[in-house]
Amino acid sequence: MTLTSLLSVMASMATTVMATGLTTPFVQPSGCTSAFELTTITASPLGTPRSVKVLASDAAAPGFSSCQPSGWDTGASDDDLFTFSPAVCPQDWTYYEMSSTKDYSAAYCCASGFTFRAEGYVLPTSALMPACGRTINSGETTITAPLASRTDATGTFTQGMIVHRAWHVTWAGSDTATMSPSLPPLTSGKYLAVWKPGQGVPDGAFDHHNGDNSGVRGWNSLLYFAMIGVPIIGVAILACGGWLCIRRRRKRRARQATGNVDPQPK
Repeated sequence: MTLTSLLSVMASMATTVMATGLTTPFVQPSGCTSAFELTTITASPLGTPRSVKVLASDAAAPGFSSCQPSGWDTGASDDDLFTFSPAVCPQDWTYYEMSSTKDYSAAYCCASGFTFRAEGYVLPTSALMPACGRTINSGETTITAPLASRTDATGTFTQGMIVHRAWHVTWAGSDTATMSPSLPPLTSGKYLAVWKPGQGVPDGAFDHHNGDNSGVRGWNSLLYFAMIGVPIIGVAILACGGWLCIRRRRKRRARQATGNVDPQPK
């Protein structure tokens, strides 16, 4: 998702049903790691399709809802799943694509060790999009999970990808006083690709706008140069060229009037 599309999503949220608030980090109960199903997907991360085993978060698994905060499935479609406001990410999770407009700030949340938007993967269900993924290499773990293709059957996961749905959290500037942990101040147009609680953000860092939604940082300077500097330079070039032409014509006329013609080389 581009910065423009993310800001569009954030703006539209102001007119949707109010999401559940989570002003402190949600802590998932123990035993909730079993709410996954084992399946196989086609992956093309380097352009070559290949089959990859995936342990995917399964909203249909028994006990899944009891492992989630209230309001996780509020909304009319899959796009509204795990949308909270005002809210912070769950405990020990990472913030991705943190951005802001004048009115709202927003971010996606992924569990520790997961990366937002694993490119090149066709996920088994749209309910997982946008997804957080973690690559597991052989020998790192062995997990027994229900198979997505057959009822009452299980399989063993030893390598591939573990995937869960990314959370989408939003908040207004006035909400930060009641939210914990403390989130970095986001001026209008600031964009942080990745942020973890406790990390500092220097003033002015990652600003993509001038603080007033007027455009990308530095655009005003380029605009002023295009509107003022370029015409001035153009006029100066034309004036210089015109002066040289006039001077050349005057010299030619003076030579013709006096009969002073440049001598031919011998």
